[in-house]
Amino acid sequence: MRTAPVTLPIVRLGLLAALVLLAAGCGSAGTPEQPGTSPQPPSSTIPTDAPPSNRPSPATPDPLVATPPAGATAVAGDRVDTAALPAGLPTLVWTRGDRVVGVYGRAGGCTDARLEVVEQGTQRVVLRVVQFSTGPGPCTRELVYPPLEATLDAPLGERTVALTGEVP
Repeated sequence: MRTAPVTLPIVRLGLLAALVLLAAGCGSAGTPEQPGTSPQPPSSTIPTDAPPSNRPSPATPDPLVATPPAGATAVAGDRVDTAALPAGLPTLVWTRGDRVVGVYGRAGGCTDARLEVVEQGTQRVVLRVVQFSTGPGPCTRELVYPPLEATLDAPLGERTVALTGEVP
């Protein structure tokens, strides 16, 4: 009895041809080419001259070099003692009227800030900026500088303002 010739090499050749045709059709990542055009390679550079559109622009100036809020007046720098203030806390002090003093705090994520009047002597007023935890987290990593104000018992007048701080 005679057996039929083995057609295995022909089947392999047919499968190989089908794979080649399939691969050739998938080279454009599913986007059809327009007649007379060639596909453009993706850009490998990111423009750096424009701000990212998904990030908001700062609403207030940098408080480390900021001006006081509207309606407030900055206290002269030579009347502000910041020697006991932790690094990174803003040093600007302002008044609103004759008894309200203000500073910028530092907060964000799981922290907030408050202003405490520690001492009110005849020569100086001592203010403490306190940064405190508002919860266990998870916390975001934004950083904001909220304006903080406190009311003094008597007008500030010519007294100096000494700033201290507490940062966790």
